[in-house]
Amino acid sequence: MEQNRLIIVSTIIDSFNYGTVMQAVATKCILEDYGRPVFVDYQRPWWTPDGHKAEAFSRPGNLLWNGLRYLLSLPDWNHRHRLFRTFVEQELTLCDSTPFLTGQGVFDMDAVYCVGSDQTWNASENKGVDPVFFLLNVPDGCRRIALSASFGRQSLSDKEKRMTKPALGKFQSISVRESSSVKILNSMGLDGVALKDPVLLCKPELWWDLSQSVKPDKDPYLLVYRLNPNPALDRYAADVARDLHCGVRIVTPTLGLWPSPGSSMKIVCEPTPERWLSLFRDAQYVVTDSFHGTCFSLIFEKPMTVFDPPKYSIRLIDVLRDFDLSARRIPMGADSNAGPIHHQNVDWDGVRAAKTRYAGEARAYLDSCFSK
Repeated sequence: MEQNRLIIVSTIIDSFNYGTVMQAVATKCILEDYGRPVFVDYQRPWWTPDGHKAEAFSRPGNLLWNGLRYLLSLPDWNHRHRLFRTFVEQELTLCDSTPFLTGQGVFDMDAVYCVGSDQTWNASENKGVDPVFFLLNVPDGCRRIALSASFGRQSLSDKEKRMTKPALGKFQSISVRESSSVKILNSMGLDGVALKDPVLLCKPELWWDLSQSVKPDKDPYLLVYRLNPNPALDRYAADVARDLHCGVRIVTPTLGLWPSPGSSMKIVCEPTPERWLSLFRDAQYVVTDSFHGTCFSLIFEKPMTVFDPPKYSIRLIDVLRDFDLSARRIPMGADSNAGPIHHQNVDWDGVRAAKTRYAGEARAYLDSCFSK
């Protein structure tokens, strides 16, 4: 392989989300076997300080109240921005996003332009067909590939397909993160293969290396990592922890996701990404509504119960099915009393074999991409 080949990666790195930055680091780890990955330093407008302010003042209601709410939110917003931005700058090599946004600038015609992973093609979350994530301004003749990109949904509207197909039609090779996304591609007359999220495909030692600076936690605990308020999930976690005779720790990536009043959970508020990894590494059990929370339970081989989130549950459904763990999911609205899930053993030998197989599929796909 050409180790000096430039690989310019367009993926989500701006949101205050642990899974987002971890998938970017995993993507870098995978692509380093094929060249020199450089990441487009793109911050979507609503993830910038000006965008946060504009969003706060555009809410319906009293202007004075919106202003007060903005001022109260600002210290936490700035803290989270520094927390994740520091990690991104520490782990990734970045390049200017201006050419990808405007088309004005110099593009390396010999580089490989790679999109993914994460929900780069979710037009609902990204407010349309984003020019950076669809490489709209990259010149014709440049090689375009996608690594585990995601639409984040089971289907697209006809209007979105009409906007999306011309851009994706310029890609030489497409891999998506969910099998449901392959069906979306096929519905547009495009070919693609399903690969897993890069966090499941990269070298496993990456996660141990990143978390090694955090000392092991000696007290047994059940970890709660949720991205949505859910009193039923909190009650379930408390019941399972009592049964397992351990404490409960909840990661709160924002102040708005604190546990229910009266909860005995120990709060871990906005940990560093390295500390976040160690919480999965040292947990006895995991309860989550997060796709990447599920992935890191698999990576560190922690038994888990997975609750459906309010939206985009297809990602969790797919990944649990891929590892033959669908029985560990609690669908939206289902009875969430602490039933038999946490008493069921996980076939970790089967999980390891599946991870090895999926990593081999990713390597075969990338070997093909870079040998052309």
